[in-house]
Amino acid sequence: MKTPRFPSALAAGATLLVMSAFTYGEDSHFKHHTVGVFLGDSDERSGGDHFTVGVEYEYKFNPKFGAGVVFETTDGAHDGDGVSVGLAALYYHPYAGWRLGAGLGTEKIHGSHGGYESLYRVGVAYDFHVGKFGIAPDVSLDRVDGENILVYGLVFSYGF
Repeated sequence: MKTPRFPSALAAGATLLVMSAFTYGEDSHFKHHTVGVFLGDSDERSGGDHFTVGVEYEYKFNPKFGAGVVFETTDGAHDGDGVSVGLAALYYHPYAGWRLGAGLGTEKIHGSHGGYESLYRVGVAYDFHVGKFGIAPDVSLDRVDGENILVYGLVFSYGF
């Protein structure tokens, strides 16, 4: 059994908090639409780390609230079969740059262990913006079939 990487998660959270001090007061130039590409890692407690890639879209109703969709794929997960994730999420932006999210969706297991399982996700991200482009460290916790999966990485985004 793999030891949980709580120190890594704490370090990521502390890093996000420190980085926010540099851009808290910046003008966000509110955009309704944001598309992004996620590059990161999924940490299955029972099966190791796996490279994860995904795309996401968020529509912001106003500067504080938004809704969106996420699609990710993780090759090698679930005993090497790989998985795909699709979910819908609601987002809250309490301060400039910060994004808190909660969503639900489905995890599709590929290969010989094929099937579908319900997925619940909570996450936090912090966006650094340069014009219409952004980069955001993103940390999420998925709950699938009684197992917690830590998903973390970077989102490269474009707002319009």
